[in-house]
Amino acid sequence: MRMNRRRRAVGLAATVVLILLMLSGWGYTASRPLPAGPKKMLVVHSGETVDEVAAAVANLGLVRSGFLFRWYVTLHGDASSLQAGTYQFAPGLNISQMVAAMVHGEVYLPVVKVTIPEGFTVVQIANRLATAGVCSQQSFLRAEQQDKFTEPFLQQIPNNKEIRYRLEGYLFPDTYMFEKQEPARQVLNTMLQDFALHINSTVMAEIQKSGQTLPQVITIASMVEREAEVPSERPIIASVIDNRLRLKMHLRIDSTIEYIVGYTSIVTYKDLKVPSPYNTYLHRGLPPGPISNPGMASIDAAIHPAHTNFLYYVARYDGTGRHYFATTFAQQLKNEALSQQNYKRMLGTPSK
Repeated sequence: MRMNRRRRAVGLAATVVLILLMLSGWGYTASRPLPAGPKKMLVVHSGETVDEVAAAVANLGLVRSGFLFRWYVTLHGDASSLQAGTYQFAPGLNISQMVAAMVHGEVYLPVVKVTIPEGFTVVQIANRLATAGVCSQQSFLRAEQQDKFTEPFLQQIPNNKEIRYRLEGYLFPDTYMFEKQEPARQVLNTMLQDFALHINSTVMAEIQKSGQTLPQVITIASMVEREAEVPSERPIIASVIDNRLRLKMHLRIDSTIEYIVGYTSIVTYKDLKVPSPYNTYLHRGLPPGPISNPGMASIDAAIHPAHTNFLYYVARYDGTGRHYFATTFAQQLKNEALSQQNYKRMLGTPSK
């Protein structure tokens, strides 16, 4: 009898050991990461149970066993900590990595490509980012005005209360890859860093050699960017600005008026009287700050303006995007008459 009991006990122990070995082997196999593969989207809905999440993970082929996923979550006390959202996982991650991502809410945010054209203003940039779903216009403008940034070149911007947007001119126009719902401060910092990459020590040395400050160059470049349609005219328009500044003449730049009242095809005489420190028809010298965010071609033109005697220019309105340039006011009057004739012809209005 004792021998039979002993045999049964040994047999039972052997069975238990065998079962444990089998479970251990299954657990090892089931817990091994799957071979790497294409990324898959896992959506965890608010209020879903661990069983439902485990089933979704298994159905997507992200784990070998939904049961083991559920067991791991339960064992580590994470059942109530899984956050709702859309996650992007690739086969090959282990269960602990996936669970950690869901506990910390590391949701997938799609990346969007956003192109900021040369000459865009801060407000135009804010609108484009909002349309692309990167960040809201309000959050972008608020961060632009209130957040702190550490790029060294920002120390050169004067603390002038008349400046409408303090970072205007320094958000480099480029094509960016942003995440949807990316924090506005992070977006601004990326654009400021891009500016610093382009306006490097070599460019800064050229600015210093020209006898100008960075804010002066960027302010002139911002006007050139808005005024010039033909690339070859950028240095010439910059030379007109330079010549008028040297002679302490009013700049009379239409784009500074448009910066105040909004962009329009024709600037009216009423617009020219709008009270603003940016009104270069009323105030001599440069406006308080840039009126757009210029690209490198306009910045280079501001640093190296053409050598001319021109003091005036007016749009030709002949379909070329070019301007008439003049050294005297009498020549300017003739050019303005030509410009008006071309404009009427463009509209189909007979000239008088």
